[in-house]
Amino acid sequence: MDKLFFELIQVSTGQLDCLSRGPEPEEWQQLYEMACQQHLVGVCYRGVQLLFEFGLRAPQDLAIDWMSEAELIEERNNILNERCVKVQQRLAEKSFKSSILAGQGAACDYGETLHMLREPDGIDIYANGSLEELMAFVKRTGQELVASDRRMLSVQVWDDMAVHLHYRLGIGRNPMKNKVLKRWFEKNRKALYVKDGELTRPSAELNVVYLLVSLYWKFLYEGVSLRELMDYFFALKRMAAHEQTTKVDYAKIMDTFGMLGFSQGVMWVMQEVFGLAQEALPFASDEEKGSFILYEVMSGQRNFFRLLLKYPGDTLLSLIR
Repeated sequence: MDKLFFELIQVSTGQLDCLSRGPEPEEWQQLYEMACQQHLVGVCYRGVQLLFEFGLRAPQDLAIDWMSEAELIEERNNILNERCVKVQQRLAEKSFKSSILAGQGAACDYGETLHMLREPDGIDIYANGSLEELMAFVKRTGQELVASDRRMLSVQVWDDMAVHLHYRLGIGRNPMKNKVLKRWFEKNRKALYVKDGELTRPSAELNVVYLLVSLYWKFLYEGVSLRELMDYFFALKRMAAHEQTTKVDYAKIMDTFGMLGFSQGVMWVMQEVFGLAQEALPFASDEEKGSFILYEVMSGQRNFFRLLLKYPGDTLLSLIR
């Protein structure tokens, strides 16, 4: 079923025209459940629509439920996009530069057909202020108790939506790697603020690094779904379409961060799951490392002991709260 599901993803994203075979009724149900587990219900519904033209039709009741889910996702994206603009405006009024990260920022790369079908998960936004400055900003909104960790504040703006206000980028629980990451993001800070329509978000080049670093920490400490990996797929397509004045050695950057092996595995996933062309990869892929990542993602559960064997140092640090 995994192969058929990956084909559905590629049909949805325009990498394939059709599936290699027509799913049986019970397989359509399995595909829907896999899309739910991987937070790709909306995007995969686009594939269901396209397959209809080839005579491949999901059972009617399932198709109606799938369509309803996709419509709800579109409605929620409309609300989130409006709120992203409002948050950035409020920060600008107080002289904070800001940048929409991941989530709604990543959705901008999905293109006209799919960007409203990416399943949203709140607002992540970076602001160029210290923890103390941003804490004071949040408290002035009337929120007396502000939860924070080593990289962000939790802002209670709306009851139905999480807003994470980041004051650090790419930070995990490894102090040595954090020093290197901090220096790199400080050096490339200007690339954080690129105007794209009503939003400001990272440049194509910086986003390829930021999302990969975020994937690494989230994979080790929380677990990721194919939605986050799809974000990276579209970020790579954006970068490939972007005219670069200078050649960026992404492999060297990720090696400096101590994340090259993981990054090479992600490149293999980009090819295996999303059908990304070799020339769109910023550096070489690694099947062994990629197979491990994909197995963990498709299992839907973070397995501490498997991760410990593969990434012992940083996995042990996940015990630190």
